[in-house]
Amino acid sequence: MSRVLTEADELPRHQTLDTFNTVANPSPEWSDGYWFCIGDPAGEVNLITAIRLYHNTNVIDAYAIASTADGKQYNLRASRRLRPRIDDIAVGPFWQEIIQGLKTIKIGCDANPHGIEFDILWESLTPPYDEATTSRHYRDGRLVSERSNYVQVGNLSGRVKLGSKEWTFSKEDGWAGARDHSWGMGHTGVGEKPNPYGAPPLPADNKRLGWGGPGMRHWALVMFRDRSLFYAFMRNPDGSYSASGTGAKGGSPVHSRVDYSYGDGRDGFAHVDVSAEDHHWVDGWPLLDNGKINLVGPDGSVERYQVDVVSKPVYMQGGGYWSGWSDGLGRGVYRGEEYVEGEIWDVSHPVIVIDEDGNELPPIPAGQAYSEVYARYTNLDDPTDVGLGLLEAAVIGEYEGVKGR
Repeated sequence: MSRVLTEADELPRHQTLDTFNTVANPSPEWSDGYWFCIGDPAGEVNLITAIRLYHNTNVIDAYAIASTADGKQYNLRASRRLRPRIDDIAVGPFWQEIIQGLKTIKIGCDANPHGIEFDILWESLTPPYDEATTSRHYRDGRLVSERSNYVQVGNLSGRVKLGSKEWTFSKEDGWAGARDHSWGMGHTGVGEKPNPYGAPPLPADNKRLGWGGPGMRHWALVMFRDRSLFYAFMRNPDGSYSASGTGAKGGSPVHSRVDYSYGDGRDGFAHVDVSAEDHHWVDGWPLLDNGKINLVGPDGSVERYQVDVVSKPVYMQGGGYWSGWSDGLGRGVYRGEEYVEGEIWDVSHPVIVIDEDGNELPPIPAGQAYSEVYARYTNLDDPTDVGLGLLEAAVIGEYEGVKGR
């Protein structure tokens, strides 16, 4: 194939002799993309949207999944051929405009038959945190995943329309954004399925990568007035804690980072210990209602937070995870030059999801419950210090006080 120059090649950032039309890793699971989470203080909207480029399958796809207070989840997915339009971060009704890298981004979804529209300006509150620095996972001696990513919180303004209801908001209204930009070889498309030609993994090495378990997993990205809070941990069956997440370091009880707003002057830091107390689950199902989190700083000080879930859960299958596309093939798969699909689910039950035909969606392989919620974090030592952000409080396998599916 002859070389192709892209708009990115104008930037003085080359690291190989190739242009930015190609990537060095030939795996079909290599991808690069963005993940944005949008939530309001009242918990009426819980929206996640993403766009990813799959350079080696020549595909770009996108999704938006949004739950509302009435117990509906709106799903929209789109896919197209990536090249020659590799410079356009757009697919179907979805589009993204990078105004200033790491600082200011516009994301949108134009009118479509599936009930999701938005036009949102993201303005970063804090510098990004480099969560996973070239994180690699091996199974039976084989490299199966390698990934880098950074996370960040931001102020939001714009509008969201879901079904017949529309919300408009400015920075002053307190909507909180959480985002992730990741790239690497991950579990997409064929990567989400067992290799039909290889030996199955040994039972001791068959945990879902990045999860661990059994136990309870927290992964949170929270925006306060003056700072961001990221933390991830597993509470294990014996009551101990271990760091969780893609970039977790072995031996630590928690993976965390606090960064202050631009111009604040204070240095960021990582917590060194964590404990989770008084967790209450909705009707005993593995969906968190409220709880308490204690985070220990490097100086020994303890931050105590009351955590209250304010939104309905949103389930990632609606975005195409775990073969969630209607053809069951997963993400990053060629479905034609331009393709769009969507549906509306009933998520009014704490953990049971009902599709448009009235059928219950089966639980995902990773465990009993995996959903994303927006939660309010109140500092118990300073009730005026309140944050809002994305929380995964996932129960994996059996867990105390929680009934199974």
